[in-house]
Order: sequence, then structure tokens, then C-alpha cells
Amino acid sequence: MDAVQIAIDGIPARVAAREATRAAAAAAEAQRIADLVARARDEATRSLKERGWSWARRIDVDEAQGLLQRPDLDVADAMRLLAMVKRAAANVLRSEDKVALLHPPEQNLAALPAVREAALAAVRLITADDQDRAMVQNDIGWSKSTTLDGHVLAALPELDVAQASHALRLLRVHHKQLPRAVVESLFAPA
Repeated sequence: MDAVQIAIDGIPARVAAREATRAAAAAAEAQRIADLVARARDEATRSLKERGWSWARRIDVDEAQGLLQRPDLDVADAMRLLAMVKRAAANVLRSEDKVALLHPPEQNLAALPAVREAALAAVRLITADDQDRAMVQNDIGWSKSTTLDGHVLAALPELDVAQASHALRLLRVHHKQLPRAVVESLFAPA
């Protein structure tokens, strides 16, 4: 009988321990969700601010901005934001990989240090005019097909021959936006 009474007397303690474990698990899960939401907000805000041009689709920008304005983000919303940030980062990586490969038709010009310097300055000039990130067709700044590469090149401290060859390729397309003297410094050495 004593063993039965001891077991009965221990039930409240076991129930309390189980409830404490559940409460701790619930608190840990709530903290994990809060951390995830905070990280998603931070990463999306930073990406949009610092590399908004890498968000190639206007619909993603609008959706992300809408989510960031909501005070009640849930796990699904946070995961969606992080997926969009990841896609924007992948866009940058693809562009960096592309401009790291030599564009042979521009190789000879790109080999000239003065042309590389002028190309970087010209890329930065067009990038400065690309406020809409090619979301609006207005013949100012980069086009939809060149905006990522243009912004990636403009962010570099200097251009190597391969990067300059791609810059020259882009600048040939957008040469009408450049002052005549800049165009001549880029393409006249040929």
C-alpha cells in the first residue's frame, strides 16, 4: 500500500514537471520563431537597401516591402522573405560569375589600363542614373538585361581584363548615355 500511496502522491510533481517541460519547449519555440522573423526582416531590409538592384522582379520587391510593413509576420512570411533574399543573392553570384569570364571581342581594349579605368567610371555613371533598376523603360540607366551586370561591375573597386571586357560590352549598348569624350576614351584606342 505504501508504494501505491507514494506513486499517487508523486503524480502532481510529475504533472508539474511535464507542464514545465512543455512550457519551456513552447517558450523555446516562440523564441526560435521570433529570431527567425527578426533575421528575415533584417536580411530583407538590408538586401533591399544595399542591393535593391539584385531583386530582378518588381513583384518580389513589392511583396517584400508589403511583408516588411506587417507587424505580425509568421514563419511562412519569414521563410518567404528569406527565399526572396536568397534569390536576389543568387542573381548577384550569377552575374559575378558571368563578368569574371573574358568576353573575347573586347579583350584587346580591356587589356589597356586606361580603358579599364574609363570603363569603370562609365559603368558607375550609368549606374548612378539607374534609380529605377530597369523597372521602367525610359532609356536612362541600365536595361533589364544589363542592370545586374552593370551594378555588379560598378560596385567593384577596379576592373580586371575580363570584367572590363564585359563592361565594354555593356557600354557599347548604352553608349548614347555617355558623354562623347568618355565614349572616345573607351572605344577610340581601337
